Amino acid sequence: MRMGKDIGLALGMLAGTTMASGIAFLMGLEPVSLICTVSMGGAVGATAGIAAAVLMERE
Repeated sequence: MRMGKDIGLALGMLAGTTMASGIAFLMGLEPVSLICTVSMGGAVGATAGIAAAVLMERE
């Protein structure tokens, strides 16, 4: 199965925002902190997803 950068971006953002929202919920953050945490998690996840897609493409 080939994974392009668009799929890597989508899956990474989904995973990052899901994980970050779970962490923010467990920490009991206020709304503004929650939004920032989920946004940062999505950005990190998207970056990791693109990196994974590029590395998988090289093999």
